[in-house]
Amino acid sequence: MQESFENNLHRLVPDAANKKFLLAVSGGADSSVMAYLFHSAKLQFAIAHCNFHLRGDDANKDMMLVRKMATNFNVLYFENEFDTLEIQYNSGKSIEIVARELRYHWFREICKEHNFDYIVTAHNANDNVETFLLNTCRGTGIKGLCGIPECAHGILRPMLIFSSKEIRLFAQNQQIEYRNDQSNFSEIYQRNKIRLSVIPKLEEINPEFISTFCRNNRLLNAQNNFYRNQIQNIINQIIKKENERILISIEQLNSFQDNELIFYEILLPYGFSPKMIQQIWNNRNQDSGKKFYSEKHYLIKDRQFYILSKTEENIIDNQVFKDEKDLEKLQEFGFKIEKKTVEGPISFEKDNHLCYVDAQKLKFPLTLRTWKEGDFFYPLGVKGKQKLSDFFNNRKIDIINKHKIKILCSREEIVWLVGFRSDERYKIDKNTEYYYKFTYYESL
Repeated sequence: MQESFENNLHRLVPDAANKKFLLAVSGGADSSVMAYLFHSAKLQFAIAHCNFHLRGDDANKDMMLVRKMATNFNVLYFENEFDTLEIQYNSGKSIEIVARELRYHWFREICKEHNFDYIVTAHNANDNVETFLLNTCRGTGIKGLCGIPECAHGILRPMLIFSSKEIRLFAQNQQIEYRNDQSNFSEIYQRNKIRLSVIPKLEEINPEFISTFCRNNRLLNAQNNFYRNQIQNIINQIIKKENERILISIEQLNSFQDNELIFYEILLPYGFSPKMIQQIWNNRNQDSGKKFYSEKHYLIKDRQFYILSKTEENIIDNQVFKDEKDLEKLQEFGFKIEKKTVEGPISFEKDNHLCYVDAQKLKFPLTLRTWKEGDFFYPLGVKGKQKLSDFFNNRKIDIINKHKIKILCSREEIVWLVGFRSDERYKIDKNTEYYYKFTYYESL
Protein backbone atom coordinates (compact mmCIF):
# COMPACT_ATOMS: atom_id res chain seq x y z
CA MET A 1 0.00 0.00 0.00
CA GLN A 2 2.81 2.43 0.80
CA GLU A 3 4.24 2.20 -2.72
CA SER A 4 0.82 2.52 -4.37
CA PHE A 5 0.04 5.50 -2.17
CA GLU A 6 3.27 7.33 -3.03
CA ASN A 7 2.90 6.62 -6.75
CA ASN A 8 -0.66 7.92 -6.70
CA LEU A 9 0.30 11.00 -4.69
CA HIS A 10 3.10 11.90 -7.09
CA ARG A 11 0.69 11.43 -10.00
CA LEU A 12 -1.63 13.96 -8.41
CA VAL A 13 1.11 16.26 -7.07
CA PRO A 14 4.35 15.74 -9.05
CA ASP A 15 6.43 17.91 -6.69
CA ALA A 16 4.85 16.56 -3.50
CA ALA A 17 8.21 16.61 -1.67
CA ASN A 18 8.18 20.42 -1.86
CA LYS A 19 4.57 20.89 -0.77
CA LYS A 20 2.97 21.34 2.63
CA PHE A 21 -0.11 19.25 3.42
CA LEU A 22 -2.78 19.76 6.07
CA LEU A 23 -4.29 16.37 6.91
CA ALA A 24 -7.90 16.21 8.15
CA VAL A 25 -7.75 13.37 10.68
CA SER A 26 -10.86 12.19 12.52
CA GLY A 27 -9.28 9.24 14.29
CA GLY A 28 -11.05 6.66 12.13
CA ALA A 29 -9.26 3.95 10.15
CA ASP A 30 -9.07 5.86 6.85
CA SER A 31 -7.53 9.09 8.15
CA SER A 32 -5.28 7.29 10.67
CA VAL A 33 -3.82 5.13 7.90
CA MET A 34 -3.46 8.21 5.69
CA ALA A 35 -1.45 9.99 8.38
CA TYR A 36 0.75 6.91 8.76
CA LEU A 37 1.40 6.81 5.00
CA PHE A 38 2.32 10.51 4.90
CA HIS A 39 4.68 10.04 7.83
CA SER A 40 6.33 6.98 6.25
CA ALA A 41 6.77 8.92 2.98
CA LYS A 42 8.63 11.64 4.95
CA LEU A 43 6.41 14.42 3.58
CA GLN A 44 5.78 17.84 5.11
CA PHE A 45 2.43 17.65 6.83
CA ALA A 46 0.40 18.76 9.83
CA ILE A 47 -2.72 17.27 11.38
CA ALA A 48 -6.04 19.04 12.01
CA HIS A 49 -8.89 17.57 14.04
CA CYS A 50 -12.46 18.81 14.57
CA ASN A 51 -14.52 17.84 17.58
CA PHE A 52 -18.16 18.53 16.73
CA HIS A 53 -19.43 17.27 20.10
CA LEU A 54 -22.08 15.12 18.47
CA ARG A 55 -21.16 11.75 20.02
CA GLY A 56 -20.60 12.52 23.68
CA ASP A 57 -17.49 11.02 25.25
CA ASP A 58 -16.65 9.08 22.07
CA ALA A 59 -15.88 12.39 20.32
CA ASN A 60 -13.52 13.36 23.12
CA LYS A 61 -11.75 9.98 22.91
CA ASP A 62 -11.30 10.50 19.14
CA MET A 63 -9.70 13.88 19.87
CA MET A 64 -7.31 12.38 22.43
CA LEU A 65 -6.21 9.68 19.96
CA VAL A 66 -5.50 12.18 17.17
CA ARG A 67 -3.65 14.45 19.58
CA LYS A 68 -1.44 11.49 20.62
CA MET A 69 -0.87 10.57 16.95
CA ALA A 70 0.40 14.06 16.14
CA THR A 71 2.77 13.89 19.11
CA ASN A 72 4.10 10.49 18.00
CA PHE A 73 4.70 11.78 14.46
CA ASN A 74 6.20 15.01 15.85
CA VAL A 75 4.11 17.19 13.53
CA LEU A 76 2.22 20.45 14.00
CA TYR A 77 -1.26 19.81 15.38
CA PHE A 78 -4.43 21.92 15.13
CA GLU A 79 -7.57 21.22 17.11
CA ASN A 80 -10.95 22.92 17.20
CA GLU A 81 -14.18 22.23 19.06
CA PHE A 82 -17.60 23.29 17.76
CA ASP A 83 -21.00 23.53 19.42
CA THR A 84 -22.44 22.12 16.22
CA LEU A 85 -26.03 21.61 17.40
CA GLU A 86 -26.24 25.21 18.61
CA ILE A 87 -24.85 26.51 15.31
CA GLN A 88 -27.19 24.29 13.32
CA TYR A 89 -30.31 25.19 15.34
CA ASN A 90 -31.34 28.32 13.43
CA SER A 91 -29.40 27.70 10.22
CA GLY A 92 -32.07 25.81 8.29
CA LYS A 93 -29.37 23.32 7.25
CA SER A 94 -28.79 19.67 8.07
CA ILE A 95 -26.25 18.79 10.75
CA GLU A 96 -24.04 17.14 8.09
CA ILE A 97 -23.91 20.31 5.96
CA VAL A 98 -23.22 22.54 8.97
CA ALA A 99 -20.38 20.28 10.14
CA ARG A 100 -18.89 20.22 6.64
CA GLU A 101 -19.03 24.00 6.33
CA LEU A 102 -17.44 24.49 9.75
CA ARG A 103 -14.71 22.00 8.99
CA TYR A 104 -13.64 23.33 5.62
CA HIS A 105 -13.88 26.98 6.65
CA TRP A 106 -11.53 26.29 9.53
CA PHE A 107 -9.17 24.23 7.37
CA ARG A 108 -8.90 27.05 4.85
CA GLU A 109 -8.13 29.54 7.60
CA ILE A 110 -5.27 27.31 8.78
CA CYS A 111 -3.94 26.94 5.24
CA LYS A 112 -3.97 30.69 4.71
CA GLU A 113 -2.24 31.45 8.00
CA HIS A 114 0.40 28.71 7.77
CA ASN A 115 0.91 28.50 4.00
CA PHE A 116 -0.26 24.93 3.45
CA ASP A 117 -0.64 23.97 -0.20
CA TYR A 118 -3.36 21.32 0.18
CA ILE A 119 -6.10 20.19 2.51
CA VAL A 120 -5.98 16.37 2.46
CA THR A 121 -8.97 14.16 3.28
CA ALA A 122 -9.11 10.38 3.55
CA HIS A 123 -12.09 9.58 1.31
CA ASN A 124 -11.71 6.04 -0.02
CA ALA A 125 -13.09 4.02 -2.94
CA ASN A 126 -16.16 2.94 -0.96
CA ASP A 127 -16.97 6.58 -0.23
CA ASN A 128 -16.75 7.22 -3.95
CA VAL A 129 -19.17 4.39 -4.74
CA GLU A 130 -21.59 5.70 -2.12
CA THR A 131 -21.44 9.18 -3.64
CA PHE A 132 -22.03 7.77 -7.14
CA LEU A 133 -25.07 5.79 -5.99
CA LEU A 134 -26.48 8.70 -3.94
CA ASN A 135 -26.14 11.07 -6.90
CA THR A 136 -27.75 8.49 -9.19
CA CYS A 137 -30.73 8.15 -6.85
CA ARG A 138 -31.17 11.92 -6.55
CA GLY A 139 -30.66 12.62 -10.24
CA THR A 140 -27.46 13.97 -11.74
CA GLY A 141 -25.42 14.63 -14.87
CA ILE A 142 -22.03 13.34 -15.93
CA LYS A 143 -20.24 15.36 -13.26
CA GLY A 144 -22.26 13.76 -10.47
CA LEU A 145 -21.60 10.30 -11.88
CA CYS A 146 -17.86 11.01 -11.69
CA GLY A 147 -18.08 10.88 -7.92
CA ILE A 148 -15.56 12.54 -5.61
CA PRO A 149 -12.77 14.44 -7.42
CA GLU A 150 -9.21 13.38 -6.58
CA CYS A 151 -8.01 16.97 -6.48
CA ALA A 152 -10.15 20.10 -6.71
CA HIS A 153 -10.21 23.56 -5.13
CA GLY A 154 -7.12 22.85 -3.05
CA ILE A 155 -8.54 19.64 -1.57
CA LEU A 156 -6.55 16.47 -2.21
CA ARG A 157 -7.93 12.92 -1.81
CA PRO A 158 -5.08 10.44 -2.38
CA MET A 159 -6.87 7.50 -0.68
CA LEU A 160 -9.61 7.12 -3.32
CA ILE A 161 -7.69 4.27 -4.94
CA PHE A 162 -8.06 2.06 -1.85
CA SER A 163 -11.15 0.23 -0.62
CA SER A 164 -12.16 0.40 3.03
CA LYS A 165 -11.36 -3.31 3.28
CA GLU A 166 -7.79 -2.73 2.06
CA ILE A 167 -7.32 0.17 4.48
CA ARG A 168 -8.50 -1.81 7.53
CA LEU A 169 -6.35 -4.77 6.59
CA PHE A 170 -3.31 -2.48 6.31
CA ALA A 171 -4.13 -0.89 9.70
CA GLN A 172 -4.31 -4.34 11.24
CA ASN A 173 -1.01 -5.49 9.71
CA GLN A 174 0.82 -2.29 10.71
CA GLN A 175 -0.87 -2.16 14.13
CA ILE A 176 -2.19 1.34 13.50
CA GLU A 177 -4.50 2.45 16.27
CA TYR A 178 -7.86 3.92 15.23
CA ARG A 179 -11.39 4.32 16.53
CA ASN A 180 -14.73 3.23 15.08
CA ASP A 181 -17.51 5.78 14.71
CA GLN A 182 -20.63 3.93 15.84
CA SER A 183 -22.86 6.35 13.91
CA ASN A 184 -21.49 4.73 10.71
CA PHE A 185 -23.53 1.63 11.54
CA SER A 186 -26.91 3.36 11.78
CA GLU A 187 -29.14 3.20 8.71
CA ILE A 188 -30.97 6.41 9.58
CA TYR A 189 -28.48 8.16 7.26
CA GLN A 190 -28.90 7.58 3.50
CA ARG A 191 -25.16 7.09 2.96
CA ASN A 192 -25.04 4.44 5.66
CA LYS A 193 -28.02 2.64 4.12
CA ILE A 194 -26.10 2.40 0.84
CA ARG A 195 -22.95 1.31 2.66
CA LEU A 196 -24.62 -1.34 4.82
CA SER A 197 -27.39 -2.65 2.58
CA VAL A 198 -26.92 -1.73 -1.08
CA ILE A 199 -23.20 -2.27 -1.70
CA PRO A 200 -23.17 -5.77 -0.08
CA LYS A 201 -25.96 -6.80 -2.50
CA LEU A 202 -23.95 -5.48 -5.45
CA GLU A 203 -20.93 -7.41 -4.21
CA GLU A 204 -23.03 -10.57 -4.27
CA ILE A 205 -23.40 -10.01 -8.03
CA ASN A 206 -19.76 -9.00 -8.49
CA PRO A 207 -17.39 -9.72 -5.58
CA GLU A 208 -14.91 -7.25 -7.16
CA PHE A 209 -17.55 -4.53 -7.46
CA ILE A 210 -15.43 -1.82 -5.76
CA SER A 211 -12.38 -2.39 -7.97
CA THR A 212 -14.64 -2.62 -11.05
CA PHE A 213 -16.18 0.70 -10.08
CA CYS A 214 -12.71 2.28 -9.70
CA ARG A 215 -11.79 1.24 -13.28
CA ASN A 216 -15.09 2.53 -14.63
CA ASN A 217 -14.73 5.73 -12.63
CA ARG A 218 -11.30 6.50 -14.11
CA LEU A 219 -12.71 6.04 -17.63
CA LEU A 220 -15.80 8.14 -16.85
CA ASN A 221 -13.64 10.96 -15.48
CA ALA A 222 -11.49 10.91 -18.64
CA GLN A 223 -14.63 11.04 -20.79
CA ASN A 224 -16.01 13.87 -18.66
CA ASN A 225 -12.79 15.88 -19.06
CA PHE A 226 -13.02 15.48 -22.85
CA TYR A 227 -16.71 16.48 -22.79
CA ARG A 228 -15.99 19.53 -20.61
CA ASN A 229 -13.30 20.78 -22.99
CA GLN A 230 -15.58 20.37 -26.01
CA ILE A 231 -18.61 21.95 -24.39
CA GLN A 232 -16.52 24.90 -23.18
CA ASN A 233 -15.28 25.53 -26.72
CA ILE A 234 -18.91 25.71 -27.86
CA ILE A 235 -19.97 27.92 -24.93
CA ASN A 236 -17.17 30.36 -25.75
CA GLN A 237 -18.76 30.85 -29.18
CA ILE A 238 -22.16 31.62 -27.67
CA ILE A 239 -21.46 33.90 -24.72
CA LYS A 240 -19.67 37.17 -24.27
CA LYS A 241 -18.86 39.03 -21.09
CA GLU A 242 -19.87 42.65 -20.74
CA ASN A 243 -18.74 44.22 -17.47
CA GLU A 244 -20.18 41.87 -14.84
CA ARG A 245 -22.88 40.46 -17.11
CA ILE A 246 -22.87 37.47 -19.42
CA LEU A 247 -24.75 37.74 -22.69
CA ILE A 248 -25.94 34.46 -24.21
CA SER A 249 -26.60 34.88 -27.92
CA ILE A 250 -29.96 33.30 -28.78
CA GLU A 251 -29.04 33.11 -32.46
CA GLN A 252 -25.73 31.36 -31.77
CA LEU A 253 -27.35 29.02 -29.24
CA ASN A 254 -30.03 27.99 -31.72
CA SER A 255 -27.42 27.26 -34.39
CA PHE A 256 -26.38 24.11 -32.49
CA GLN A 257 -28.38 20.91 -32.67
CA ASP A 258 -28.00 20.17 -28.95
CA ASN A 259 -28.97 23.69 -27.89
CA GLU A 260 -30.93 22.58 -24.83
CA LEU A 261 -27.95 20.63 -23.48
CA ILE A 262 -25.62 23.59 -24.11
CA PHE A 263 -28.08 25.95 -22.38
CA TYR A 264 -28.10 23.60 -19.37
CA GLU A 265 -24.30 23.61 -19.19
CA ILE A 266 -24.14 27.39 -19.39
CA LEU A 267 -26.57 27.99 -16.50
CA LEU A 268 -25.73 25.14 -14.14
CA PRO A 269 -22.50 26.70 -12.72
CA TYR A 270 -24.49 29.80 -11.73
CA GLY A 271 -26.69 27.97 -9.26
CA PHE A 272 -29.74 27.31 -11.44
CA SER A 273 -31.22 23.90 -10.65
CA PRO A 274 -31.94 21.42 -13.45
CA LYS A 275 -35.66 21.92 -12.76
CA MET A 276 -35.33 25.71 -13.07
CA ILE A 277 -33.27 25.41 -16.27
CA GLN A 278 -35.98 23.19 -17.75
CA GLN A 279 -38.60 25.79 -16.81
CA ILE A 280 -36.59 28.58 -18.46
CA TRP A 281 -36.15 26.46 -21.58
CA ASN A 282 -39.86 25.69 -21.75
CA ASN A 283 -40.56 29.45 -21.66
CA ARG A 284 -38.01 30.32 -24.35
CA ASN A 285 -40.63 31.28 -26.96
CA GLN A 286 -42.53 33.63 -24.66
CA ASP A 287 -42.12 37.40 -24.56
CA SER A 288 -38.99 39.02 -23.17
CA GLY A 289 -38.78 40.31 -19.64
CA LYS A 290 -39.44 37.43 -17.27
CA LYS A 291 -36.81 37.00 -14.55
CA PHE A 292 -35.48 33.68 -13.26
CA TYR A 293 -33.44 33.60 -10.07
CA SER A 294 -30.80 31.36 -8.58
CA GLU A 295 -29.33 32.14 -5.16
CA LYS A 296 -26.81 34.70 -6.46
CA HIS A 297 -27.77 35.33 -10.10
CA TYR A 298 -30.75 36.09 -12.26
CA LEU A 299 -31.50 35.59 -15.94
CA ILE A 300 -33.63 37.73 -18.25
CA LYS A 301 -34.48 37.12 -21.88
CA ASP A 302 -33.99 40.21 -24.03
CA ARG A 303 -34.52 40.55 -27.76
CA GLN A 304 -31.29 38.93 -28.91
CA PHE A 305 -29.75 37.66 -25.71
CA TYR A 306 -30.32 35.91 -22.47
CA ILE A 307 -28.68 38.25 -19.95
CA LEU A 308 -27.13 36.69 -16.85
CA SER A 309 -26.25 39.00 -13.96
CA LYS A 310 -25.41 38.85 -10.30
CA THR A 311 -28.34 39.54 -8.04
CA GLU A 312 -28.21 43.21 -7.10
CA GLU A 313 -28.39 43.67 -3.35
CA ASN A 314 -28.76 47.43 -3.78
CA ILE A 315 -31.73 47.47 -6.19
CA ILE A 316 -34.22 49.61 -4.32
CA ASP A 317 -37.66 48.66 -3.14
CA ASN A 318 -40.30 51.40 -3.18
CA GLN A 319 -39.09 54.16 -0.85
CA VAL A 320 -41.83 56.53 0.29
CA PHE A 321 -41.24 60.09 1.56
CA LYS A 322 -44.39 61.34 3.21
CA ASP A 323 -43.52 65.05 3.59
CA GLU A 324 -40.84 67.66 2.96
CA LYS A 325 -38.92 66.83 6.13
CA ASP A 326 -38.97 63.14 5.23
CA LEU A 327 -37.44 64.05 1.88
CA GLU A 328 -34.05 64.44 3.59
CA LYS A 329 -33.84 60.63 3.62
CA LEU A 330 -33.23 60.76 -0.15
CA GLN A 331 -29.60 61.42 0.76
CA GLU A 332 -29.33 57.75 1.78
CA PHE A 333 -29.94 56.85 -1.87
CA GLY A 334 -27.32 59.13 -3.40
CA PHE A 335 -29.28 62.38 -3.73
CA LYS A 336 -28.69 65.94 -2.61
CA ILE A 337 -31.80 68.12 -2.19
CA GLU A 338 -31.84 71.92 -2.17
CA LYS A 339 -34.97 74.07 -1.86
CA LYS A 340 -34.54 77.53 -3.35
CA THR A 341 -36.54 80.72 -3.83
CA VAL A 342 -36.88 82.24 -7.26
CA GLU A 343 -35.24 85.67 -7.03
CA GLY A 344 -34.56 86.30 -10.69
CA PRO A 345 -33.54 84.35 -13.78
CA ILE A 346 -32.41 80.79 -12.97
CA SER A 347 -29.23 79.45 -14.51
CA PHE A 348 -29.98 75.82 -15.40
CA GLU A 349 -27.00 73.49 -15.63
CA LYS A 350 -27.31 70.99 -18.46
CA ASP A 351 -26.61 67.75 -16.67
CA ASN A 352 -28.78 64.62 -16.62
CA HIS A 353 -27.81 64.11 -12.99
CA LEU A 354 -29.59 67.37 -12.07
CA CYS A 355 -33.32 67.97 -11.91
CA TYR A 356 -35.12 71.28 -11.30
CA VAL A 357 -38.70 70.93 -10.08
CA ASP A 358 -41.39 73.45 -9.19
CA ALA A 359 -41.91 72.82 -5.47
CA GLN A 360 -45.57 73.84 -5.56
CA LYS A 361 -46.36 71.25 -8.21
CA LEU A 362 -45.02 68.36 -6.16
CA LYS A 363 -47.64 66.44 -4.21
CA PHE A 364 -46.54 64.26 -1.32
CA PRO A 365 -45.95 61.48 -0.73
CA LEU A 366 -43.02 61.16 -3.12
CA THR A 367 -41.77 57.71 -4.10
CA LEU A 368 -38.39 56.47 -5.29
CA ARG A 369 -38.73 53.22 -7.19
CA THR A 370 -37.67 51.37 -10.32
CA TRP A 371 -39.41 50.81 -13.65
CA LYS A 372 -42.60 48.79 -13.94
CA GLU A 373 -44.62 47.73 -16.94
CA GLY A 374 -46.95 50.46 -18.22
CA ASP A 375 -44.94 53.42 -16.90
CA PHE A 376 -45.14 56.61 -18.95
CA PHE A 377 -44.10 60.24 -18.57
CA TYR A 378 -44.00 63.57 -20.46
CA PRO A 379 -40.31 64.04 -21.33
CA LEU A 380 -39.11 67.60 -20.79
CA GLY A 381 -38.95 69.45 -24.11
CA VAL A 382 -41.01 66.85 -25.98
CA LYS A 383 -44.70 67.17 -26.87
CA GLY A 384 -46.96 64.44 -25.57
CA LYS A 385 -46.41 61.44 -23.34
CA GLN A 386 -44.11 58.50 -23.94
CA LYS A 387 -43.97 55.00 -22.50
CA LEU A 388 -40.79 54.34 -20.58
CA SER A 389 -40.40 51.06 -22.46
CA ASP A 390 -40.24 53.04 -25.73
CA PHE A 391 -37.89 55.60 -24.18
CA PHE A 392 -35.56 52.78 -23.10
CA ASN A 393 -35.77 50.94 -26.42
CA ASN A 394 -34.91 54.08 -28.36
CA ARG A 395 -31.75 54.35 -26.30
CA LYS A 396 -31.03 50.61 -26.55
CA ILE A 397 -31.21 50.16 -22.78
CA ASP A 398 -31.62 46.45 -22.10
CA ILE A 399 -34.00 44.86 -19.64
CA ILE A 400 -31.56 44.44 -16.76
CA ASN A 401 -30.40 48.07 -16.86
CA LYS A 402 -34.03 49.22 -17.03
CA HIS A 403 -34.52 47.77 -13.57
CA LYS A 404 -31.48 49.59 -12.20
CA ILE A 405 -32.69 53.09 -13.16
CA LYS A 406 -34.25 55.04 -10.30
CA ILE A 407 -37.53 56.91 -10.81
CA LEU A 408 -38.77 59.74 -8.61
CA CYS A 409 -42.56 60.02 -8.49
CA SER A 410 -45.09 62.46 -7.07
CA ARG A 411 -47.92 60.21 -6.01
CA GLU A 412 -48.49 58.18 -9.18
CA GLU A 413 -46.82 60.58 -11.64
CA ILE A 414 -43.20 60.39 -12.73
CA VAL A 415 -41.22 63.51 -11.89
CA TRP A 416 -37.74 62.45 -12.91
CA LEU A 417 -36.24 59.50 -14.73
CA VAL A 418 -33.01 59.80 -12.77
CA GLY A 419 -29.95 60.26 -14.93
CA PHE A 420 -31.99 60.73 -18.10
CA ARG A 421 -34.91 63.19 -18.26
CA SER A 422 -37.30 65.10 -16.01
CA ASP A 423 -41.03 65.46 -16.65
CA GLU A 424 -42.53 68.43 -18.49
CA ARG A 425 -45.38 68.68 -15.97
CA TYR A 426 -43.04 69.62 -13.12
CA LYS A 427 -40.81 72.10 -14.86
CA ILE A 428 -40.14 75.57 -13.51
CA ASP A 429 -42.19 78.31 -15.22
CA LYS A 430 -43.01 82.02 -14.80
CA ASN A 431 -45.34 81.28 -11.88
CA THR A 432 -42.77 79.32 -9.86
CA GLU A 433 -41.94 80.80 -6.46
CA TYR A 434 -39.97 77.95 -4.94
CA TYR A 435 -38.18 75.05 -6.56
CA TYR A 436 -36.20 71.97 -5.69
CA LYS A 437 -32.81 71.22 -7.15
CA PHE A 438 -32.16 67.46 -6.99
CA THR A 439 -28.62 66.25 -7.59
CA TYR A 440 -27.94 62.55 -8.04
CA TYR A 441 -24.31 62.05 -7.15
CA GLU A 442 -24.04 58.33 -6.46
CA SER A 443 -22.66 57.50 -9.93
CA LEU A 444 -20.83 60.77 -10.63
